[in-house]
Amino acid sequence: MYGATAVEGSAGVGKRFVLRSVSGIAAAAAVVAATAVAGLTAGAASAQPACPDVHWIGAAGSGERAGAIAADGGMGRVVAKSYRDFAALIQQSGRTITAEAVNYPATPVPEDGGILDWAGFMSSVDTGTAALGQQYQAFVAQCPTSQVVLAGYSQGAMVVHRNLHSLDGNPNLAAALLVADGDRLPQDPTINIGSVVTVPGAGKGVAQDWPILAHAPAPLPVTLGAKTISVCELGDAVCDYDPDAEDEMNPAAVAVHTSYARSTASMDPWTVPLYQLTAGHPPVPAPITPLNAVTPAP
Repeated sequence: MYGATAVEGSAGVGKRFVLRSVSGIAAAAAVVAATAVAGLTAGAASAQPACPDVHWIGAAGSGERAGAIAADGGMGRVVAKSYRDFAALIQQSGRTITAEAVNYPATPVPEDGGILDWAGFMSSVDTGTAALGQQYQAFVAQCPTSQVVLAGYSQGAMVVHRNLHSLDGNPNLAAALLVADGDRLPQDPTINIGSVVTVPGAGKGVAQDWPILAHAPAPLPVTLGAKTISVCELGDAVCDYDPDAEDEMNPAAVAVHTSYARSTASMDPWTVPLYQLTAGHPPVPAPITPLNAVTPAP
């Protein structure tokens, strides 16, 4: 059905993505990096025999659910790595945790697709948004006292973002993690991590430049922003979209977008503040530093 496509982790991701469609905290103390994706299920939460203290629902990025998904449980590389590190902290605190992946296509970004290709991509976002909402409600109906953490990367971050407004005031939602969010708004009152915060007004998601076509959400209320971590690096082709760039999907911009959660030796800068939200402690401010060594093109 689609023409040439690309996965979030590839350098060829959507050269015409924008035209057609739509800080950091120093790494925390070492944890067991090889912690298994404990309790991860690809099915409905109702299948769980017991209720955990914390439940994680993760949404993969574009193309990350195609092929061999067993290694990351269907959550994609970035979200699965974030879960492993986060779960290690939860378990060290003596609490229990389970997880599940959002069951949706996570359609790859079409490189040179026409309107039907992009309609298919946005349909994937809509499907994921609905699926996450259903999975969330199914879980909290079974486990009304458990905390829930929502996490997504890129397209998956958009899936999470589009559920947040309806969850404002929901007692189960403890925290949300948005990494390279295509729906990001600079004015959102989120807990912002990444070099994008060094430039006032930077960090506008690609879908926010096409709100009519992409149905991008309105700004988040302060109550949700206080429990939502938004991670974005300057020059990211998706969360720091530049409509005036001559080649907005240049290799450097794509490299930034695919550079998150690459270290296997330490936790990512957002892990500790995310944990602190579930522990009832506001994240501690820290000096702004880049999350990675990738330098965006001038």
